[in-house]
Amino acid sequence: MPRVYVVGGYRPNGGAFMAYHLARILHLDFGFEGWAVRVDDESPDASVFEYQPVFPSITVEELPSVVRDEDILIANPSFSRLALGFTVNCWKVMYIQGFNTFDVLDLKFDLYVSVSNFVSQFVFNTYGIETRVIPPFISAAEFPAPLPWSARPTGSILVLNDKGDRRRQAAVLGRIQAHLRRHRPDIRLDDVVHGKARHRDFVARLGRTRHLLSLSPAEGFGLVPLEAMAMGTTVIGFDAFGGRDYMRPAVNCAAVPWPEVEDLAHWLTALIDHPQQAESLAREGSLTARRPEFTYDHFRALWADQFTRFLG
Repeated sequence: MPRVYVVGGYRPNGGAFMAYHLARILHLDFGFEGWAVRVDDESPDASVFEYQPVFPSITVEELPSVVRDEDILIANPSFSRLALGFTVNCWKVMYIQGFNTFDVLDLKFDLYVSVSNFVSQFVFNTYGIETRVIPPFISAAEFPAPLPWSARPTGSILVLNDKGDRRRQAAVLGRIQAHLRRHRPDIRLDDVVHGKARHRDFVARLGRTRHLLSLSPAEGFGLVPLEAMAMGTTVIGFDAFGGRDYMRPAVNCAAVPWPEVEDLAHWLTALIDHPQQAESLAREGSLTARRPEFTYDHFRALWADQFTRFLG
C-alpha cells in the first residue's frame, strides 16, 4: 500500500490542519496509508484541533530512510527550509498557504496548489509557476451556536494580534489605542488573543463577541476572520492580502490594506458608534462565510479531482 506523509500535520495552526486533511483525503478516497512527520515535538494530543483518524508519526530525520518512490509527501511552504525536495525521493505536493513563511520556495516538488488568488499571483510573479487555487475550508455547520449579535456585550472587541514580529504587533496596537484615547477613551482593547486555545472554544468565544479586530498584516488566506464571519461577528482589520478573496470592505467587513492603521482606527470607532452598521456587516459576512466554496465538501471534491489528475 502506498503511503502519504504529511509534514507537521499536527501543528496547532490552520495551515497544518489543512495539510493533514490532504493526507486524510488520500487515505480515505485513494487508499493511501497515512503518516504524520514530526518536525518538532507536535502531537495530536497537544494540538488545538481534533483528528479522525489519527495517523502514526515519525520524525523528519527518519523520513528519507522510510519513504518509497510510490509514496506522496505533503508539505506547506514554511518547510522549504528543510529542503525536502532535494532529499526525499517520492512524489511531492505543496499546498502553498502563505507567501511570507519562507525565504525561498522549495522548487523541487511535483505539484503546487495555492490557497488564494494573491498567493497564486505571487508564486507566478516570483517563480514563474502557474498554480491552481483551492481555498481552505471552515466547518461552519459544526460550529457552536453563536449568540444573536444584539445579545452580545455592547462594544465587545476580541483583538487578534498573534502573528508576525512582536515589536510590530505592539506598534500597531499602540497606534490604535492612541487614537482611542483621543476620540473614545471608553473603548478598551484588553481582550487580546494570546497562545493557542482549543479551536472549538475559540470559535465559541467569537460567537459571544460583537467585533473581531484582526491585526495580522499578511496571510495567505486568513481563516480566523472567515470563521468570525461565520459566527456573525463584525470583522475589522487588515485584509492581509490573501483575505481579498472573500473580504468586501464596507459590505461584509471593515477591511483596510496594510499599513493603513489610522483608517482601521476610524472604522473601529465608527462601528462602535453605529451598531446598526456593524450588525449589517456581520450579517453579510455570515452569508459570505457560509457559501458552498468554503465548505469541507467543496474542498474535498476539488482536491480529489486534483489528486486524480496527479495520480493519473
